[in-house]
Amino acid sequence: MADLLSTRDGELVVLTLNRPDKRNAMSFEMFEALDAALEAAGNDDTVRAVIITGAGDKAFSAGMDLSLLFEHLSSQPSGTRLRKVQRELQDLFTSIEQLEKPVIAAIEGVCVGGGLELALACDLRVASSDARFGFPEAKIGMLPDLGGTARLPRFVGPAIAKEWIFTARQYPSVRALELGLINELVVPGDALLRAKHLAREIAGNGPSAIAWAKKVIDRSTTMSLEDALALEQHAMSEILPGPELKEGVLAFLEKRPPKFR
Repeated sequence: MADLLSTRDGELVVLTLNRPDKRNAMSFEMFEALDAALEAAGNDDTVRAVIITGAGDKAFSAGMDLSLLFEHLSSQPSGTRLRKVQRELQDLFTSIEQLEKPVIAAIEGVCVGGGLELALACDLRVASSDARFGFPEAKIGMLPDLGGTARLPRFVGPAIAKEWIFTARQYPSVRALELGLINELVVPGDALLRAKHLAREIAGNGPSAIAWAKKVIDRSTTMSLEDALALEQHAMSEILPGPELKEGVLAFLEKRPPKFR
């Protein structure tokens, strides 16, 4: 059974972490398949959005499969090898942020450790009311090392991030919504359905505009206001001459839906 399922639904690609018997704990095979699927979606002009979810209703993902991690550590890899593997996995999650298409996490059940790091790398997050979030790494003597310590403070600030990581608690979805970690809260079982509705709503807009908006928003968080405004100007200089804006304006004037290609 494949550790990752990739299915097409019109203009959408749904990637499903598929180890429900292990609460969709991540394996190296899953990481490799996710990398390939993201690259394929990025290269396919007919794909307008990507959704990442977990199989079953118990978990989005419980993070890295600790039995596989223990096996890896038992082989006594060198420090150089450990850093290489970590860097490759960090780069995989960064590729989600850099994909020129929106990526939405549809979250049911447990979303902790590497699973939460994966969700934080997505652009938007839809979660069920019974979902739970947290970073349990400190309980086994490590820290979130796939972007958790870097991304979580950007959402919630350093004090809340330290609380979550230091205590290793699990928090309810209502708390995650209050902190801005998730965009929408839905009844259990509806996260994927709602994520598809959201993705289709986005897909009805100009793809170049969405790609540039994603890039400008993400980069501006580490820029001065002056540099962010300059990047915004550059984005518009790329968009203005293209056919997408012309079609959008023409459709508005003709009172019809635009036909973006």
